[in-house]
Amino acid sequence: MIIESIVTGPFQENTWILGDSNTHHALIIDPGDNALTIVKKLEALHLIPVFIINTHAHPDHIGAAAELQRRFDLPFAIHTADVITYNSAIPTAQFLGVMNLELPQITNYLHDGQVLEINSHHVQVLHTPGHTPGSVSFLTGKHLFSGDTLFKESVGRTDLPNGSYKSLQKSLVRLKQLPADIQVHPGHGESTTIAAEIQNNPFLKDLS
Repeated sequence: MIIESIVTGPFQENTWILGDSNTHHALIIDPGDNALTIVKKLEALHLIPVFIINTHAHPDHIGAAAELQRRFDLPFAIHTADVITYNSAIPTAQFLGVMNLELPQITNYLHDGQVLEINSHHVQVLHTPGHTPGSVSFLTGKHLFSGDTLFKESVGRTDLPNGSYKSLQKSLVRLKQLPADIQVHPGHGESTTIAAEIQNNPFLKDLS
C-alpha cells in the first residue's frame, strides 16, 4: 500500500493518494487544489488514478477534482447527504475569494457501511456528519482518512452552513471506538492515531 499526501491550496488542505504497488492503480481522496502538482506526484509514484472519492464537498477539498476527472476520465463520489454542500460550493468559494471553482460531475454516491473494492484496497465508508451533513471517513486496514471530522488534537468546525456540533459529537464517539492503533490521516494538518487523540484531543476526552 502506498499512502502519500500533498498539501494543496491556500487552506493547506491534504490531498491523499492511496496506491497499489502491484497494479499501480490509485485512489485520490479530496483533491483540493493544484491539479498539476497532484498529477506530477502520481507520475513520480508511477501510479494511475482510477477513482476520486471525497470526504465532503467543501471547495478546498474539491478544487482540483474537475480537472483530474477530465484528464483521466475518473468517476467522482460523495455521500448522498453532501449534495447540499456540493450545490453551494461555488458561492461558498466566491465568498472565500476563490472565483474560478469548477465542479466535477458526480458519478457515484457513497453510503454508510459501503465497501469500495478497488484492486487490493477495501475501503469502508463511515458516515461521520457534523462538519457537513454528508461528511464521511474512509477506513482501509489500519488507516482512517478523516477529512475535516477529526484533526490532530482538534476537530472540524461546525459553524458553517448545515454544520452540526451535536452530529459531530456522535461521529467522534463512533471514531473513538475504532482500534487504538488506527492511523488517522486528516484533511488538514499532521497525521495522528486514535490512541493519541483519545489521550490528547480535548474534544474526545469527555465523550463516551
